[in-house]
Amino acid sequence: MHKVFIVDDEPFILEGLTSIIDWEELGIHLYGKASGGSEAFEILENQEVDILITDIMMRDMNGLQLIEQLKPIHPQMKFIILSGYNEFEYVKQGMRLGIENYLLKPVNINELRETVESTVQKIEYADRQAYIEQNQLDILRDNIFFRWVTGRFENEELRNRLNFLGINTSFPVYATAVIKTVHDSSMQANSSLNSEQELNRQVYQLCRNLSEKTGNPLCFSDQDGDMVIITPGNSHDIVKAEALSTLSLIKYEAKSLCHVKVLVTLGSLEPGFLGVSSSYKHAKRLQEFFLINEENEIISYDQINAAALQNGTPSVDWFEFEHLLLSKNKKNIHTFIDSIFTELQFAGSATPAQIHNCAVEMILCTKQVVKDNKLNHEQATSEYKQLFTTIFKAHTIQQLTTHVKFIADSAVDYLCTQDDEFSPVVKQVLHLIKTQYMNELSLKTLSPSLNIHPFYLGQLFQKETGISFSDYVNSFRIKKAQKLLLSTTLKTNEISNHVGYLEAGYFYKQFKKYSGISPTEYRNRKK
Repeated sequence: MHKVFIVDDEPFILEGLTSIIDWEELGIHLYGKASGGSEAFEILENQEVDILITDIMMRDMNGLQLIEQLKPIHPQMKFIILSGYNEFEYVKQGMRLGIENYLLKPVNINELRETVESTVQKIEYADRQAYIEQNQLDILRDNIFFRWVTGRFENEELRNRLNFLGINTSFPVYATAVIKTVHDSSMQANSSLNSEQELNRQVYQLCRNLSEKTGNPLCFSDQDGDMVIITPGNSHDIVKAEALSTLSLIKYEAKSLCHVKVLVTLGSLEPGFLGVSSSYKHAKRLQEFFLINEENEIISYDQINAAALQNGTPSVDWFEFEHLLLSKNKKNIHTFIDSIFTELQFAGSATPAQIHNCAVEMILCTKQVVKDNKLNHEQATSEYKQLFTTIFKAHTIQQLTTHVKFIADSAVDYLCTQDDEFSPVVKQVLHLIKTQYMNELSLKTLSPSLNIHPFYLGQLFQKETGISFSDYVNSFRIKKAQKLLLSTTLKTNEISNHVGYLEAGYFYKQFKKYSGISPTEYRNRKK
């Protein structure tokens, strides 16, 4: 993941830029920030980042001076300049230094995002070019291997490509294994490697070295980042024994040398080199079964008979789970979660997909409890993808249970908080929404009385509440409308005007967005 560093001596801008953009969505890690050029130089002199976003006019060292000092040390670093002054001399100096863009304050977020995206593309293109130049044969080899294991070659073409690489295709038996790296923070504390990418490279090199030392096995990395090892041989017994020996050694060395846990699956034994794609497909599918076979050293195809698994799963008392969340007792919540997943793991009848589904339902239940009690919490407003991404990356019961507990703990922490968490400015905004929701409300109309720019007011509100100003206002108004629908005989268009919507059509659209049904359906259902 690429790194970005932000420098600005205006606190609102510095905080705003760190939170207004979803850096991870752009494939970027926000490495750090500084409130001055000298402070930034001290940090970055010995720490390289990919992109530096800096103000020009700062008290000690200005942005151009900072760039001039960093460029000889980190020639590959990219620079984006922010300034409140549209002066040609600054632009000219920046161009001479090779900046990516010169943005005027207040910063246009879309322009900043586009600049960052184009800069990342340049970096990635340069990285790809350098990698191609240094590893052309490896790239060709990995591409051929990946097309081999995914069955994307015609038979004769595949034989010709493998012969071109000097690979013997005459063995009667082949087996394919897949190795996935599990990034465990407790184990990595003992490792000198700084990132997942570096760790994966180290494990790949280990797999390749060990597989080549043991004889015939072939190693490459697939498009999921998993290591793939193809073992050919003259008989089923020989291939299986050789594959298990190599994989056991890799598993041991990965833990002792790289301080990393690897999950290993061995696919079916297949006749001839054309059977490698079937073996690979089986090995990839077997990865699901670490949820119910976590303690196994290596899961092999002949161990698992997926068709024999039944569909029944232990039932969950969702009312009890909701009650535990509202009681805010983390210990009891953890005990409940552990009991559910322990039962699922050892019941013998639950499939990996059913275990995933149970985790999804627990998070959905948690999200709803939060939404019913604290509208502005990010768990209530965030997209489902943000909550569930980790679930589908989990490969063990422990990882899955840890994530569900994390979501539940986060919900409990927020349910325990009081309004004192908000700054005076945001408290004023919340008060104005509660008392003036029936009138026109916008950041532009509120900012003069609060003596703050609308752009930064919006940033501050979203940072503290976890929800945008417009979403908060609309949600608040819709809740008022729901109460009026149930407690009065007012017509829908009258309610629309009463809660601050001048256009009935827009009210209908917002009501359906936040309630899931139309106002009329809502009134009829509740009746």
